[in-house]
Amino acid sequence: MDLQKILNEHRQSFKIRLVESLAAKHSISSDEVMEQFGDRVDNMVGSRYAPLEQVVEAICAVPKPVLLNIMRDRQREDTCKICLANEANIRVVDEKYGDSISIFEISEDSPAGALYQVLFQGAPDEDKKVPLTAIIHNCDVKRVWAGKSVDSSVYASRIKKALA
Repeated sequence: MDLQKILNEHRQSFKIRLVESLAAKHSISSDEVMEQFGDRVDNMVGSRYAPLEQVVEAICAVPKPVLLNIMRDRQREDTCKICLANEANIRVVDEKYGDSISIFEISEDSPAGALYQVLFQGAPDEDKKVPLTAIIHNCDVKRVWAGKSVDSSVYASRIKKALA
């Protein structure tokens, strides 16, 4: 799955839902929404997706496998025990692979944290849990996990495949 393509599809889907919502609210057609509010719609979509585009570009620019970790901010009072447990596994992978991989850590509360929704679109809400981790190489999403601690050997297996 190409990460850029996933992001573009998500952006387009959001824009369609936004236009349909505005059409229903104002009792006009989607075409009329775009005629009357098109610039505002495009600006809203652009500003919402700008942080995501930046992080996706950064991830895709890395020539080595990326271990993406979207987790709850450590400073929040409602700590995520799964996130904390998974951090140890990520540290093991980092120690084992060092400079052969790149680790991107993103707080779910940051604007770039919306990448969680992009990677996990279409899943039932009860399945949407942090952390979300993924192995991405050359902009290709190799595997995504959510709501669980993933053993370092599982990460290592996916990274080995990406490095081969």
